[in-house]
Amino acid sequence: MVQLHDSPSKSPGGNSKLVQSKDGEDATSNYVSSHNSKAKPEHLDSSDDQNWEDYIPEAPDGGYGWVIMVASFFNNFILDGIAYCFGVFLLEYSQYFGSTLAATSLANSLLCGVYLLVGPVVGALVNKFGCRAVGISGSLISASGFLLSSVAPTITVFHFTYGVMGGIGFGLMYLPSIVGVGYYFKKKRGLVVGVSVCGTGIGTLCLAPLAKIILAYYGWRSAHFLIAGLILQGCISSALMRPLIARRPRSTTLTGNGAAGKRVSDDLPRNGHDCNGEVSPKEERMTLISGSQTASGAVKDPYSLRNRQRQISSSSYIAGSRLVAETNSPADNIHGSAFLTGGSPGGPHVSTADLSRPLYRKDIFYSGSVLNVSPVKSRLSLKSYVASIASLPSVQERQSRLKCLNSLPKPMADILAEMLDLSVLKNKGMMVLALANVFGMLGFYIPIIYSSSRAVSLGVSESNAALLLSIVGIFNTAGRVLSGSLSLIPSVSPLLVNNICLALTGLSVLLTPLCQTFALMAVASASYGLFSSTFVSLTPIIMCDLIGLEKLTNGYGLLCLVRGITGIAGPPLEGMLYDWTGDYGATFYTGGAFLFLSAVLHCLLHLRYFKDQTVA
Repeated sequence: MVQLHDSPSKSPGGNSKLVQSKDGEDATSNYVSSHNSKAKPEHLDSSDDQNWEDYIPEAPDGGYGWVIMVASFFNNFILDGIAYCFGVFLLEYSQYFGSTLAATSLANSLLCGVYLLVGPVVGALVNKFGCRAVGISGSLISASGFLLSSVAPTITVFHFTYGVMGGIGFGLMYLPSIVGVGYYFKKKRGLVVGVSVCGTGIGTLCLAPLAKIILAYYGWRSAHFLIAGLILQGCISSALMRPLIARRPRSTTLTGNGAAGKRVSDDLPRNGHDCNGEVSPKEERMTLISGSQTASGAVKDPYSLRNRQRQISSSSYIAGSRLVAETNSPADNIHGSAFLTGGSPGGPHVSTADLSRPLYRKDIFYSGSVLNVSPVKSRLSLKSYVASIASLPSVQERQSRLKCLNSLPKPMADILAEMLDLSVLKNKGMMVLALANVFGMLGFYIPIIYSSSRAVSLGVSESNAALLLSIVGIFNTAGRVLSGSLSLIPSVSPLLVNNICLALTGLSVLLTPLCQTFALMAVASASYGLFSSTFVSLTPIIMCDLIGLEKLTNGYGLLCLVRGITGIAGPPLEGMLYDWTGDYGATFYTGGAFLFLSAVLHCLLHLRYFKDQTVA
């Protein structure tokens, strides 16, 4: 591991100078002209006093961010609204293909599981190509999958087109929605994330009864054409995820010919780096050389790389707490892998393009307000709210990766290596959290898939059966807004809220077989929708408390894999119980027991034994 140690005093030999052009042009005019020319991404050496932190976009906490929130809301509306109304079509699919309930439910299990399972790969793509391009691609792929599923001749082909293709496309739309909101908001992130994920509940509320009407009048094949058209609207919402540009440069010291130093005005043109990791064609290039301080005593940039070297050690985290080191630089929130572009005698290089890539941000998956991350909340500044620890992978560490990763572009290889790193499971708390998610996801989708068909089997009308899913959507929306608001309160324990709600979710599913009338079924559906909302929204905050912000991306990637695999396996397993017994009771009892067991495992995380650890 390459380590940079704190340097309290300024190094005397690190003054940087802007190299003048051969024809003697003024340094400032050379700066402006190079800005307006098409240039390759700039690389800044670690020995230079370049104000490289100017290349890091800062979240506006508003402005165009509200458009990003609406776009994220609409993507969630499409993704989960379609996935959660599968129960309306379940019996139609089963009758058409002549398949068992378990085999039929596998299609939606694949859809929900695959779009979580591809999370690490999608993260790598977003870091390289950006939220906008990845989201539009996902919309096109999933719409194609639904169109092809409408002509599927067998249930196996249906599994591939509906489940695998649809799941991959949904995954490409889902992650950019999370990343976009995380990049545009800091203080208000908890509330904004809560509002954006309300698209899940609103989508279920609206699409479940609509799907029933379309199914009754046009059949499931025509319904798939209409659903594909709705998915294509995701191209519009994804296109709205406009790049985030670093708009407020700090002044930069210029020296030359021994003259007194002068500073470039803050209103000089800036390069456009976006939250998608793309670099504007007009990116500026500043050629810097390291030299000694001039006789004029030019003022050095206090934010220079040399003067702001940081110790790189994840042991500085106090695990089990949101207590992290406080610093004075927005660059401290960037993963160290963003800084290394290759070894050189002078040390690692800083790539200005990489500094703006979204998944190099340590807090990109943190779903709460970052005000809760600082140890001294009254002294918090948005430039210094996260840890000062950044890990620069050594050459040996990069070489130890799988060869297939090293053959990928660096922004993709770094994120894949980070999100698939199993070393985070050395943390006992993270291991328990992963195991709890295994059982939680085995039972999570049971009410969504089987509530409607169970109601029909008990004599409830098909329109009222579809209404049960709408009730889930209404209360799920309320729960997500409430959990987002709670995350803004520092004194509220996200783990405690999650555990209580998860236990009540399991209890509501366990009691569902006892509900024989529509009114009681509606109460069970409302309880499930309200309490299950925290299981997804509070997990990143809980994970941050366990393993620290530095490892949050790593933990999020592994939980995507865990949830994806178990999400695929859960509904078919419970569906097999119905096929064997002919009774939905066994299905709901098993699903509820899995959720309750997950709540018990989450309770273990309150023990100090699982808290006070560090992740190397």
